[in-house]
Amino acid sequence: MSAGGKAKSKLKVDSIVIRIPSWAVKLYTGTAILLIPWTLYLGWSLPARHLSSHWDVSWTGLDIALIVSFLLTGIMAYVRSMWIVITASTTGSFLLVDAWFDILTEHSGPLFHQAVVTAVVLEIPLALTSFYIAGHALQRVKRHALKTNRR
Repeated sequence: MSAGGKAKSKLKVDSIVIRIPSWAVKLYTGTAILLIPWTLYLGWSLPARHLSSHWDVSWTGLDIALIVSFLLTGIMAYVRSMWIVITASTTGSFLLVDAWFDILTEHSGPLFHQAVVTAVVLEIPLALTSFYIAGHALQRVKRHALKTNRR
């Protein structure tokens, strides 16, 4: 009971239906699937050492984390779960980290230019899309909470 004698209603997060665009399911699950062969290729083709030990494992591990976060975001979009706020935010963050290290670990030349183009054309727009989806879902949760508390 609150100080005014009224029982406060608690937000039941399971009852919130998150409206996620249908294209989000395809985007995130499709990207997860497309990243699998890329990650396998990197695991086999990257040198084991590049001014640091386990260079190949570091990049492969980051790409596996990206695959998992894309897949979880696709699943959360499919089931319209509020957990998409966390998975989409994580995916966006991993994409920015990937873009950052892709660019900063290349010295110059075609690989540097490829890293910049990939960041500008793919990674940053996908990260911004992920943050938009997370923000949109969070707004839905907030509206539901405000509506519930008015009752």
